[in-house]
Amino acid sequence: MKKINEFIQKIKSHYVGNDCVQVMIPYQNALTIVSPDGMLYHHTPESRIYVNKYLEDERRKQFPYSNIPTHYSRILFKKFAYTNQILDFDKPYIRIGDGFWLESYAVKDNNQALLVSSIKEPIEHIKHMTYDELLKFIGSSNNNKEEIYYVSLSGGIPINNQEVIPNKEEIHNYIKESLSKNIQAFKREIEDPESSVGRYLRDNPWFIEYAEKSLKNIDYSAIDFNLKVDEPMLIVRINNGNITIQGVEITFVKEDDYKVNIYDIPVTKYSLEQLKSVPKINITKEPRIPLRLNPGVNKNDIKEAKQMVKKLKNN
Repeated sequence: MKKINEFIQKIKSHYVGNDCVQVMIPYQNALTIVSPDGMLYHHTPESRIYVNKYLEDERRKQFPYSNIPTHYSRILFKKFAYTNQILDFDKPYIRIGDGFWLESYAVKDNNQALLVSSIKEPIEHIKHMTYDELLKFIGSSNNNKEEIYYVSLSGGIPINNQEVIPNKEEIHNYIKESLSKNIQAFKREIEDPESSVGRYLRDNPWFIEYAEKSLKNIDYSAIDFNLKVDEPMLIVRINNGNITIQGVEITFVKEDDYKVNIYDIPVTKYSLEQLKSVPKINITKEPRIPLRLNPGVNKNDIKEAKQMVKKLKNN
């Protein structure tokens, strides 16, 4: 399978614990992180839901900068948010947001660690489904024993699973409203003496009248609408500690006919030998936390974190 991208970082010893590693994960607008243990982190500017399991994990206190769990910095003149996260060794973590996804996987290397972040090429296949088949496909197939997370590529999540895809009535209303707006636009063309469309409609006044009456009884199976139901989303399933991920793009073709593009995304387990054989390994740098971008952080917070770094390095 072709690898699109793979980035390996060496994590220094003062960010490495017995069973885990602390990393600072950057993002611009939105980020959702899912592990085999469930949702680890979720933040978008618009969402009413905020999740940050780092704040509940007592292991954070052994690491520098745990007193600054989130901060902002700039990369090439762009502002990024950073969140501290604790990743267990030998577990896959799926990171989704800002229009992409990737897998992160940490492996211990004596008192240091290696962290690989990778994007793999998915396997694509297409299926046509009825509405009921679609609901069954995106739902649980294991009598609710598995956890399912639905995440858009922008990083958003539905408030509850009932809002994953629009129902039939919502799709019908969208089509009806779109046709109504088009009819209103045609009416404005009639008022423009220079419009060729307006001239046609003035010569054929029945067209608008017929279109308006047809709105009352639309046959949603008459043509292929090929309407994108929503932005692409990822379905992350967790079952007995195993994690699988699929990308899904849903198109409403016509009544009870949905075209579903399915992308099976591989989740990889790495060994220390695999990662150490990679020719280029990047060493993680210490963070820069500008006070002007972080009004909730003061100089003492940064000083305290730096002192902890120095202390752990000398141990």
